Amino acid sequence: MKETMAKEPRGASDGRAQRMLDAAPAILCVVDMTERRLTAHNAALARALGCTDEELAMRGVEALAARIHPDDLAGLAARAEQLKEARDGEVVEAELRAYGRGEGERLFAVRAEVFARGADGAAREIFLSAEDVTERRRREQRLHRSEALLATFCDHAPVLLYAKDRDGAFLLVSRSLEEIVGAAPGSMLGKTDKDFFPPEVAAIYSDVDELVRKNGAPFEAEDPVPHAEGERTFYTIKFPVWGEGIREGAVAGVSVDITRVKAAEREREAARDELIAAQQDTIRELVTPLLPIAEGVLVMPLIGFFDSARASGIIETLLQGVERHSARIAIIDITGVKAVDVSVAEMLVQAARAAGLLGADVVLTGIQPAIARTLIELDIDLRGLITEGTLQGGIAYALKRR
Repeated sequence: MKETMAKEPRGASDGRAQRMLDAAPAILCVVDMTERRLTAHNAALARALGCTDEELAMRGVEALAARIHPDDLAGLAARAEQLKEARDGEVVEAELRAYGRGEGERLFAVRAEVFARGADGAAREIFLSAEDVTERRRREQRLHRSEALLATFCDHAPVLLYAKDRDGAFLLVSRSLEEIVGAAPGSMLGKTDKDFFPPEVAAIYSDVDELVRKNGAPFEAEDPVPHAEGERTFYTIKFPVWGEGIREGAVAGVSVDITRVKAAEREREAARDELIAAQQDTIRELVTPLLPIAEGVLVMPLIGFFDSARASGIIETLLQGVERHSARIAIIDITGVKAVDVSVAEMLVQAARAAGLLGADVVLTGIQPAIARTLIELDIDLRGLITEGTLQGGIAYALKRR
């Protein structure tokens, strides 16, 4: 059994074709080059020009020309002449500026080809399609501008800029990094740290990159970077990179040379240590004064509490004073000492014995009753120490002995 298909009337077929043209987002039209009129167009053209179908039927080509930028009309005429010699299927392309309804200047990409020929074979009608590429061109311009700015930064920034894919291959490298490793411009792209750094350094960089990939968060550190003039220290922040066209696992980084900063820090720390040492020496001199009161006689008045560090300083100061002043008698006055324990008592005995080795006698003055009782209870052997009740008595003894 044969199936039969009903044929649509020609008018219905034409209406269906027109609806298809009107549904197309691009501007479509057919221009009769001889009569300079539009023989067909879609709704997109009417919308773009802000005209009705009747207006286009009456002023089609003139309406188009009125919307085109004056500077582009000459180019359009040249393309029309080119079409007269075009072969069937040959496409002539151009970009031209035009003004839409109630809008500013727009940019259109236009394609034209011969649609019908006359009896003499010359092109009579041409088919035009146009697409508004204004936003696309603006995006491209912004992209090109961003690329130019990035390239400028990479060429001139004093910091190191770089990006790597998930395998560690460089996707972007600043000129400053290329100069550090001695690489030619662009030669680091596609290569890894192993190609430019010692194995142990490359391994450190790789471990940090992997940590950034694993955590998906920025990581800050101080990196050693080998250099012909000696190792440099860089403050580095690395971070994961996402985006269209970028494979998962990409890592970028910025590194700032802080070698001079670290050197300055070390100098400040050294200066601080020297200052602290000088202050401590001054404090020791203040809390452990050594006063020459007569030829061969020194007085060291002690006050406050004692610990092992201060006791050691007292002995050192006493011996240095005895040697410097060629003293024969050194008076240690403990009137201002609050308490005496085993360590203080042993210090006094050690001071006396050490001074005796240098040929000086030690006179201990200012022993308070409570301290005397403590010394007895501790069973401290004070042999080698001469005692006087007061500093005045000790000075009188020393002057007689002198």
